[in-house]
Amino acid sequence: MGEVSNVKGEFKLGKLKPGTYTLSVSMIGYAKNEKEKVVIDATKNLVIEKNIILNESVHQLAEVNVSAKKMFIEQTVDKMVVNPEGSITSSTESVYEILKKLPGVTIDNNDNISLKGKDGVKILIDEKPTYVSAEQLAMLLKSMQGKNVDRIEIMENPPARYDAEGNSGIINIKTKHNKAPGFNGSVNGGLGYTSKLRENAGIDMNMNFGKLNLYGNFSYSDWRGWNSMAATRRFTTTSMAGSYQLITNRGDYDGRGYNYKAGADYFITKNHVLSVMFRGNSGSNTYTSNSNTLFTDATRKVDSTLNMKTNYPNNWNSKTYNLNYKWNIDTTGTSITVDADYARFYSSVNSDQHVTYYDALGNLLNKNSTLNTNQGADIDILTAKIDYVHPINKTVSLEAGLKSSFVTNDSQFDMTGFAIQNDYFIYKENIQAAYLNGSAKFKKTSLQLGLRLENTNSTGNSVTINQVDTKSYLQLFPSFFAQQTLDANNTINFRYSYRIGRPNYNILNPFRSMVDPYTYNQGNPLLSPQFTHSSSLSHNYKGILITSIGYNYTKDLFSEVLYQNDVTKTIYQTMENLKNSIDWNASETAQLQPAKWWRVNGTIAGMYKEVNSNLDGAVQFKRWGYSGNLSTNFTLPCQVEMEFSGYYSSEQLIGNFIIKPQYTVDLGFQRKVLNDKGVLKLSLNDVFNTGGSGAYSKYNNIDLVVKNKYDSRKLNISFSYRFGKDNFSTRANRSTASSEEQSRSSK
Repeated sequence: MGEVSNVKGEFKLGKLKPGTYTLSVSMIGYAKNEKEKVVIDATKNLVIEKNIILNESVHQLAEVNVSAKKMFIEQTVDKMVVNPEGSITSSTESVYEILKKLPGVTIDNNDNISLKGKDGVKILIDEKPTYVSAEQLAMLLKSMQGKNVDRIEIMENPPARYDAEGNSGIINIKTKHNKAPGFNGSVNGGLGYTSKLRENAGIDMNMNFGKLNLYGNFSYSDWRGWNSMAATRRFTTTSMAGSYQLITNRGDYDGRGYNYKAGADYFITKNHVLSVMFRGNSGSNTYTSNSNTLFTDATRKVDSTLNMKTNYPNNWNSKTYNLNYKWNIDTTGTSITVDADYARFYSSVNSDQHVTYYDALGNLLNKNSTLNTNQGADIDILTAKIDYVHPINKTVSLEAGLKSSFVTNDSQFDMTGFAIQNDYFIYKENIQAAYLNGSAKFKKTSLQLGLRLENTNSTGNSVTINQVDTKSYLQLFPSFFAQQTLDANNTINFRYSYRIGRPNYNILNPFRSMVDPYTYNQGNPLLSPQFTHSSSLSHNYKGILITSIGYNYTKDLFSEVLYQNDVTKTIYQTMENLKNSIDWNASETAQLQPAKWWRVNGTIAGMYKEVNSNLDGAVQFKRWGYSGNLSTNFTLPCQVEMEFSGYYSSEQLIGNFIIKPQYTVDLGFQRKVLNDKGVLKLSLNDVFNTGGSGAYSKYNNIDLVVKNKYDSRKLNISFSYRFGKDNFSTRANRSTASSEEQSRSSK
């Protein structure tokens, strides 16, 4: 409920940040003769920019009731903004589960995230990435709760001030932070139950002393459950044609994660502010599994069997130290910002695999084996940047900046047992960048033109095998944005950007990582960057209907590929540069309010992807796909709100893999308590227990089908309570210098 102040036919909405809201207004007043009653009962989409002025016929208000809800999806000139607080079920889910429901977003079996069929998405948290592998990134996102997220920004075509890294765009997760003078904050806690109990809790505090502002937050979450996998590998060559490898796996996981942030802003003078911030996350996860592998002939008659028990404990710890200075030179908006980061990430895995072999009759064979793997990685990132903003006049503004980054990644692998490997890999990278961005805003037209220059130098040193690979390249990255307001209700946007996708650090390490005696992953130190032309055209009607079409062309696409040796029966996965890929997409987003008590929002997206490969016998892959999500919200009696939501994703092409359809349905209830300062929520995720995924790949001598099932139906209950005011802005969620470098260590 917004706060209302009546001032000569005007009212203000307090406690509302700038953004797009669904505003319900019910008013009773008097006309100018002070005798005739005037009743206004309206519901509309409203962009909060200034005080709202009532109809001129209203002279004096007798009663005003205003309620404002932030819309779930907003569209700006260069990004789409998703507000989890606009959804009951999203706010009780983990960020990982929320991402799976975002318009056009898909997460595959290996936790790789794609946007409208395009992989290579960069995930940022408060514009600062994490330092974890794809698997650990998934765990981190599972440990973050939607109730701690302020908004999620989807940028398919980021402007020039952002790093050019991320060939298919950026997803930036902005966490919440209390922003009021004095002492204030919030606390939250929740329980979730699948097959096991899960807990989460958090606290956020802020203290403002005038010139000095201190803030900090801490959150904890754990996750427990199971997953299963069934894989069928069919051999197609002459010597083994028709025979199979059948794998079944059941695993149990138990993990926990901690996220924390602390900082201070000191306003030296009115125009000068110095800030320091420390951010970290740490966690651990233990995964134990039992898998059975059967080798059969064409009639599925068992030839041999192996059983493997795996214990896979891992932990990680990342820390970022940030120093920021901003000088607001004048009142027109001219400013200089200097930002420096030092970040470090450490991870370790110590796994044990025990393999038992049986013959066709189930008799134990005398060839049992084990595999012990100890691996660790240290990543150090030092970055610094300076940004200058200069409004020339009310119409034209210029931005310029410089950035330098230095990355060192040390990784050590030791493996003993049925495979013996010792590897020490050192990767060093230095990127120097400069950008210039100009924007102009006329009466109905907004333009933005940017140009970014990046010079990259890298060295990958496989110390054990004495192999050194170096790369050096200089590249320009242009971007262009245009927005045309046709009338009060219609706006058209055009966006274009040229971007680069650099391999994540661990992918460049040639080390072999064994999954089982017949399956492994291997890095590729010769992998080259990929480059993408990305463009889109969209139409926005009153924030109610958002229509978009897009086109992307990627050269030297790097993608996961499979190779199989039919003699040894082994299969391995690696990354390789393919020729190119072409992506077309179209989407429609609707946000409607058929009645005062009923809101509906949904998105449907269609995609076409074509991958042109240089693999022998696999020249081209192509696939049509579509996805959709729908959410309906109802206001029930006793101030209870209910939400019914779901999403569906059809088969989609990711590299050389086809991701199978996924769908789920959620139900949630919410009620505000304690003078609206507390919120109690109850939800059931995956009502029909359909959560799962799968994929298949068929080319050359590869014929592989994988099905996954998760412990996904979950009952959640959560409570949050805020105290103090919340209208004072801090700098807790500002961007820092090392955003792009940290994201490349996340997979």
